Amino acid sequence: MKHILYLHGYNGSLTTAKRAILERYGNVAAPAIAYDKPDYFKKLIDLANTADVIIGSSFGGHTAHLLSLLYDKPALLFNPAFVTKSPVPDLNGLAIPVYKSSHTFIVLGKQDHVILYNDNLEFVSGKLNVADVRIVKVDGLGHRIPEEVFEEQVVEFWEDCSVFPLTCKGIAYYISAKSTNIFSSGSSSCPLIQ
Repeated sequence: MKHILYLHGYNGSLTTAKRAILERYGNVAAPAIAYDKPDYFKKLIDLANTADVIIGSSFGGHTAHLLSLLYDKPALLFNPAFVTKSPVPDLNGLAIPVYKSSHTFIVLGKQDHVILYNDNLEFVSGKLNVADVRIVKVDGLGHRIPEEVFEEQVVEFWEDCSVFPLTCKGIAYYISAKSTNIFSSGSSSCPLIQ
């Protein structure tokens, strides 16, 4: 059974319905996080180390990304707060790698006005240093993730992880939840991207 670490957004929590979706895939740890306290990150380290997968939304998405870098774990990030200035975790004494090889799956809502879509897309398209990333751009999706979108993307993420674990090394742009994948070309070892 997989161990899943879920990190909620600022002043958020994991709903019962979303927890049930995740529990289809494994045991779920979803701690309450006080992002206003700089030591919140260090309190998550043990949970992240024992997790097989790290999932996060908004500030939790940014935190999930950092933890997935630290332990090279697959990550599913919903509207991650990459382009905001606060809160800032205390990373003193930690050596966060700048690169990881495990799969990262990022869901961006085109109507997100909290973590601005265009700014976030620019960041994840050019400044994220991961070998295996899939960016999903969803029309009509704002900052909050409805259960049906959450479920759809969790299913897609798990399919990605089971079909191409650590093998595809390109960026896949998934235009919307109902469209076709368009893979970028480049120095990829994945036959789907060539």
